Amino acid sequence: MSGVREERRKQIIEAAMDVFGSKGYHRAKMGEIAEAAEIGKSTVYEYFDSKKDLFEEMLRFIAMDYQNDVKEALHTGNGCREKLLAFARNHGSFIKSHMELAENTMSESNSVSEEIKKEMMAWKMEVFRMIEDILKSGVESGELREDLDTRTSTAIILGAINENYAIQCIVDKKKPEKIDPEPVIDIIFKGIGI
Repeated sequence: MSGVREERRKQIIEAAMDVFGSKGYHRAKMGEIAEAAEIGKSTVYEYFDSKKDLFEEMLRFIAMDYQNDVKEALHTGNGCREKLLAFARNHGSFIKSHMELAENTMSESNSVSEEIKKEMMAWKMEVFRMIEDILKSGVESGELREDLDTRTSTAIILGAINENYAIQCIVDKKKPEKIDPEPVIDIIFKGIGI
């Protein structure tokens, strides 16, 4: 795809993120997305066959963006703890950027095909593997104990980070950028025993 065409495609997807985010999938109209992208409705259809196609491409775009951000975050800092902290902060930033979209489209999972659901699981597993690789390198470097079950630990870390943001954003009504993920990472590293 040419550079101009790719930029236009990205412009449409970013407009779709705004419109789907504020209206949800079912109430969003392609004309509104075109207006938000400052293009004609027919131009949107030159790039996407349908609203469902655009919605699924938007999910792919968001997932790839998230994965790239995770890779970048995991290459910062020294040691396992700092990398996990960078990941948690990145996750908070992602939530901040996409919270309204998630809230308004979460209940509309029937709006995506089985194919995209499988892709979403594959994206989730890719992030899981990246975190598990950080733990494995922590074991190899001696930063983490050698008998650590990295698979279970990865699930615990991802769950703790997600729940920390979910509870503080939804229940406590905090903005994601005001949430400090360090206490979660500290508890994971220190354990909860005496």
